[in-house]
Amino acid sequence: MKIIFKIFIFLVQFICFSLLTPQAILASDRNIFGLHLTQVSDINSAREIINSGGGDWGWVTIVIRPDQLNSQLWQEFFDNCRRYHLIPILRLATIMDNNYWQQPNLSQIDTVANFLNNLNWPVQRRYLILFNEINHASEWGGKIDIKSFTDIAIYTIDKFKSLNPDFYLLSSPLDLAAPEKPPEFKSADNVYREIFLYKPEYFQKIDALASHSYPNHGYIGTPNDTGRHSIFGFQWELNLLKNLGINRTLPVFITETGWPHREGETVNNYFYTTKTAVNFLSQALSLWQKNHQVVAVTPFIYNYPYLPFDHFSWLNSQETLYPEYQKILELPKNKNSPVQITTFEAVNIKLPFLILTNIDYVGQITLKNTGQSIWGEINFCLKPLSSPNVTLDAVCLQNETVYPSLRHTFNFKFRIDSLTPVNSQTFLSWESLPRFSITPFTGNATIYHPQFDFLDQLKSQLQKLWK
Repeated sequence: MKIIFKIFIFLVQFICFSLLTPQAILASDRNIFGLHLTQVSDINSAREIINSGGGDWGWVTIVIRPDQLNSQLWQEFFDNCRRYHLIPILRLATIMDNNYWQQPNLSQIDTVANFLNNLNWPVQRRYLILFNEINHASEWGGKIDIKSFTDIAIYTIDKFKSLNPDFYLLSSPLDLAAPEKPPEFKSADNVYREIFLYKPEYFQKIDALASHSYPNHGYIGTPNDTGRHSIFGFQWELNLLKNLGINRTLPVFITETGWPHREGETVNNYFYTTKTAVNFLSQALSLWQKNHQVVAVTPFIYNYPYLPFDHFSWLNSQETLYPEYQKILELPKNKNSPVQITTFEAVNIKLPFLILTNIDYVGQITLKNTGQSIWGEINFCLKPLSSPNVTLDAVCLQNETVYPSLRHTFNFKFRIDSLTPVNSQTFLSWESLPRFSITPFTGNATIYHPQFDFLDQLKSQLQKLWK
């Protein structure tokens, strides 16, 4: 009986292990690594760091303000994210006024929402952060106002989602170390409680939790610390929300974190050396990677070697990477596979003026890339969908790349069967493209012409003869 019982226990453990294994794999096969950038131009050097160590499609967090809505600037940034395989996270901000950030108004939100909706994003999901540390009076118009934040946040979520459901809204990250000290500060637990008591639907509308899980107090904690003021501050936040009655498994984006170093415009021996700061961050990344709810980590900040963030900057005043950070570059990283929208439209098709049956012809079709993906990085091949009496090649890209908004002309072969009934419909087409009709010439089922541009081609031929 004891042997049977032991076998039973073994089988139960084996089954439980088998059920947990997929989650363990999911917790380790994604790429969480990224960086927090200061300006869009930083992407040109940061890209080599973010996708280092074998990583692909890492993350980049950056701030966008309503007075920075330059479509050329931001479209170029998105195009570079696409080219360099980086997933952008944009933090919505306002305008600095008298040492505090203005409280956003609805008109500004509408303007920013319409602006961002009109850009071609590099991946299908469009990540946005709802403002920043609103438990600081300086971040919200000079005063703590949780109700106004909640109203504006819900309006912002609804506005963006109404324009495109692919917008993915992260909560406003809080300063987890802020004290309950009105009117300048409000503690994170009281912020969450006030939001829940006022409009609990806020927690149902956000798509994920944005967290500033710093090693506090004073940024001198260690990777092994836990709790509210540690690199696992997000877990404290999740537990608090659960205790409030928020029954959701929210993905976590750690959009600010990291250890400041002594080096800066002046040496600050209160902080760790750069070597220790980098070693701690390396350990932290390993720990975060094991938590299946953590989607992305973008340490603060890549390039800001001036006050007040010089001790956080990965680059020195000569905009050179501190050598110790090479350890982060060498860490093995994984590859993300974000979904990209692939769409296209037919710009032009060229077919012979007259088409005889049972003869192979070559045509050309020009397609415009109207989606997010780069053809050639993905396999781009359209299956033929012609009438039964037509033999038609697929349209496939070979050894080239076509970026969004650009065009490419494809050659293809086709032939019309001579046994075609006179009253049958003959057409060329490929998946997701319209039909291009071909009709018998003056009722003769052995000679055809392209119906869609026959008059234009006839005019062109007559002009050539006249000349």
